[in-house]
Amino acid sequence: MNAQNERLYNLSAFQAIALFSSSFLPVMFWIYPTVAVHYARLDAQWALLVTVLIGVFISWVHGRLNDRFPNMTGPDFACLVWGRWVGKTLSALYVPVYLLFLGVSLYFTTSLMKYFFPLTMRMWLALAMTIVAWRGGWCGVEAMGRASAIVHPMTFAGILASFGAILANADQPLIPLSFTSLSQTASGVYHLLPLYLGMDLILIVNPYYRHRRGKSEWYPVIAAGIGGVVVMLVFFSIVVNLGFTPTERLAYPVQVVIQLIRLRGFLVERLGIVIIILSVAYTTLFLGNHIWALSTTIARIVGVSDHKFRPFTFFVAPSIFAISQIIATTMQARDIVTVILAPASWVVVAIIPVSTLLLAILRGIRTDTREEIQPEGRQRRAARRRARSSP
Repeated sequence: MNAQNERLYNLSAFQAIALFSSSFLPVMFWIYPTVAVHYARLDAQWALLVTVLIGVFISWVHGRLNDRFPNMTGPDFACLVWGRWVGKTLSALYVPVYLLFLGVSLYFTTSLMKYFFPLTMRMWLALAMTIVAWRGGWCGVEAMGRASAIVHPMTFAGILASFGAILANADQPLIPLSFTSLSQTASGVYHLLPLYLGMDLILIVNPYYRHRRGKSEWYPVIAAGIGGVVVMLVFFSIVVNLGFTPTERLAYPVQVVIQLIRLRGFLVERLGIVIIILSVAYTTLFLGNHIWALSTTIARIVGVSDHKFRPFTFFVAPSIFAISQIIATTMQARDIVTVILAPASWVVVAIIPVSTLLLAILRGIRTDTREEIQPEGRQRRAARRRARSSP
């Protein structure tokens, strides 16, 4: 990380939380109820709850890493903790995983859009989203932070209104609480972690927001908690209306519920279409965030300043578009998620960050000073005390 960037706090706390919140979920949002029921059966709700708790814990780990190395991006402090070549190798593992992850996310969204634009080729829908997302990523983290602060709250409010109304208007709004099998629950958790794939963007945003002891480490946790509320609400809204068996057999259960469940009232009845529009905007924002983050990651791996990430967007954005076009069917995309992205998620989202934090603690490595991440008021009071005690 160059010195020019060490004190550029470009994002407010709200913008940072919104940016973190819009960095995960899209790859499985439209299919995760099907995956949960398929692998966990009647314990799907428990598998989701455990996955959410794991996501919250992992987000806390990311927050601790950021506060421990407040002026460095993820690849930089990976090299500091693990050594130069091991750190670069670990950072390079993220590139193919995230390219595939983003390509599959784009495929799911454009496949959903085909229901509403049946005469438009999926290629053109994907190309339009990629161009808009590339332009956002090209503008950098400040622009993406401002956009996230607008799009994410609107999407979150739309989801709460739509699926809250769907849950409240169910014929039998009962939430299943039975527990049948530990092995099925574990299998569900294993295959559901890609919900939080994308959270590593937090480590790249690290130098761009102010770190304050006791506060900034909770920004990622708040983002993961917001995502957890969405995950649980949407799942229960679907299960209480459709049941477990129909949910497992549907390719896109979330989209089916939005289209088929008709609710009384002018506003609520039309929120389903609104949430589809907001979801497309959210996914475009999500892609833009990761085009910037992945380009910055590649720049740091090859030793280029993070300010010079733009040339690498010409590799990242076309790669995402190409992968989305190579995928032929929804079943193939789902297999990629459960067979490739599920184990990859455990490596890049959980194992590497947790190992990096533990190794940094054991080796006593940190780049923060005790005062630089304290609230400004504490810094002023400490300065006054030092001035009084000086001769």
